[in-house]
Amino acid sequence: MKIGLIAPFFMPEIGGANLYCYELARALGGLGHEVHVFSIPGALEDPAYRLHPILTRVLEQDIPVLLQHDMDVWHSLFFYHAPLALHRPNVFATVHGDDGFSFQLRLRLPGRDDLTRRLLWRLPNRVKSAAGTAINYLEGIYNRRVYQQAVDKLAGIITVSSFTRDRFGDRYRGATRKSAVIPPGVSERFFAPRPGHHPVTHLLTVTRLDEGDRIKNVHNVIAALGRLKDRYDFQYQIVSGTVTGGYRTELEGMIRDLGLTERVALVGRKTDAELLDLYHDTGLFILVSYSEAKNFEGFGIVFLEANACGVPVLTSRDGGMRDYVVDGENGIYVDTPDADGIEAALVRYFEGRDRFDADAIRAKPEPYRWTHIAERVAALYQDRLR
Repeated sequence: MKIGLIAPFFMPEIGGANLYCYELARALGGLGHEVHVFSIPGALEDPAYRLHPILTRVLEQDIPVLLQHDMDVWHSLFFYHAPLALHRPNVFATVHGDDGFSFQLRLRLPGRDDLTRRLLWRLPNRVKSAAGTAINYLEGIYNRRVYQQAVDKLAGIITVSSFTRDRFGDRYRGATRKSAVIPPGVSERFFAPRPGHHPVTHLLTVTRLDEGDRIKNVHNVIAALGRLKDRYDFQYQIVSGTVTGGYRTELEGMIRDLGLTERVALVGRKTDAELLDLYHDTGLFILVSYSEAKNFEGFGIVFLEANACGVPVLTSRDGGMRDYVVDGENGIYVDTPDADGIEAALVRYFEGRDRFDADAIRAKPEPYRWTHIAERVAALYQDRLR
């Protein structure tokens, strides 16, 4: 098949969904499909696909350019470019989490630019501000209507978890009926066995630190560890390749105020080899996300990475992780994703109440190798386009 993958966010920009786009493109190419990746300038090239760095992240510009290309299958790897389905019958879309709700990329309200240029600039600032708020509100309604039409026309929807499917189905009429749950995959390099053991006292989180995306909940993990510092020995590393806003500064203040400067470290982006070393030197991987109305953890690839290295995970049921993590087998669930719930789960871990088996943990993500995920995606294309 000649497959056009639309990825306005892509490697080398850091992010789980960006990695999803890159790895799926490579895996589909590895199955023998002719894969074309439509992304932004600077996107990562690879022999497995042909890169078209033509996207602008402005939908009114992107969609006409995409329509100049003929594909057997179009797949918008974020929900943003789903309106392509209003022009082509062979369009699929993946929904991760907030991309199905945020309108981070959105269509401009028709006539907005003319209205701004010809009228709004003449108004007093107070009136101009109120008019801008009203226009943004109308633009949101317009986008909801257009994206509902796109959902009606899509050949298929891939949601990365049942949690995402249910949330998205509540928002868009008919979406659940068209949805197939196909999770992300995990790269082969994480399965390579290594001798040695995982130090129980070494804890690890790998995530972005974004002031506007606090659902990763690192602050409550640090708060919980502050309560446990006199009872248990531990070293906790937080690896973040992307930092936005003042969240990191806030976390640094918490670490200092709680007396954890010798126990908790915030570190920057790691190479692939360095990240592998960290996973294999870790006893427990921690990412206890919570959900908001329009933002949640659809499915964290990092959970698969940790498990493939034999490391159990600490997480919450408040997101797509509940499709994958089995309490006491490959991880631990908190009862609540607040400091109290995290503290209780960490006590359970430090006290050794679960006897995790590294080989059994490594076996859990086997079906999630990217080749298997790509086979499922390609089968969905063929089934829906017959």
